Amino acid sequence: MTGTSDSSSDGSISSDDIALPYDCLRDTINALRDEVKRACVLHKPDEPPPRAPQLHMLVHHEEHRPHLFRQKLRVNPEIFDDILDFISGHPIFQNQSNNLQLPVSIQLAIFLNRAGHYGNAITLEDVAQWAGVSVGSVVNCTNCVMIAVLDAHDQFICFPADNSEDADLARKFAESCTCPEWKGGFLAIDGSTMNLFTKPGYFGETFYDRKSKYSLGCQAVILPHNLLIVDYSLGHPGSVHDAFAFRSTRLYEEHADLLPDDHWVWADSAYPLEPWCIAPFKKPRNGRLTKDQKTFNYHLSKVFFLRFIFQ
Repeated sequence: MTGTSDSSSDGSISSDDIALPYDCLRDTINALRDEVKRACVLHKPDEPPPRAPQLHMLVHHEEHRPHLFRQKLRVNPEIFDDILDFISGHPIFQNQSNNLQLPVSIQLAIFLNRAGHYGNAITLEDVAQWAGVSVGSVVNCTNCVMIAVLDAHDQFICFPADNSEDADLARKFAESCTCPEWKGGFLAIDGSTMNLFTKPGYFGETFYDRKSKYSLGCQAVILPHNLLIVDYSLGHPGSVHDAFAFRSTRLYEEHADLLPDDHWVWADSAYPLEPWCIAPFKKPRNGRLTKDQKTFNYHLSKVFFLRFIFQ
């Protein structure tokens, strides 16, 4: 009996021995849970990519190489400062958060860099690397500046009054390039296209333009002496002719009210010839221009700002 009892006692497993592995496993799980709570991630993050922001180079370019400043932001340094002064006080750049926004100058630079380039040359990652910020900050800066600019749309885009300084300078510029009788041509219009990234899903063929690209049409009315845009039309498919898209501008619809007496807008041969819209004479089909028409077109071709804008 004693021997049997001793062997039974030696071969038995206590409840503590059974629970020990589970206790170790539970402690391990608790330790892992605490580590996850402290780290807030489930894995070790990758090494962040190095950043080499180039914003500071704009200061150098502004003073010593304005053409490089303009190449990066698509505006002259003086225009950049004017836009910055105009939008800096907008409420969109003010908040009560503990995380302060980037300076308005940096936000404007990021926006202009994105707006002035196209396609693969200006991905969000490229702008983030250039500015030394995150991709989310690039998106936020773009949205904030766009809101501030759109709120001031009517102050940026407006027709000059007949007695304004801009109108007077435009008339003097036209007179200096042509003759005193032509100083009434103080505006110019032309059409351009804005390329689309891909073919639109609806009526995509209508956006296929003569340059074999999918685009939106844009009409711009400017003051020739400083290229200030005073009216525009945007949204027609790229295949639409300039003469038709011109009808969507405010100038076309309200020219009687917007243009003073004996004033007109210069245009190229794609536009209709009107008393208030002067364009070169077109060569008739199977015909020739008269001597007077050729003389008119010859002198019209000498107008400097027409060559600069339309060619």
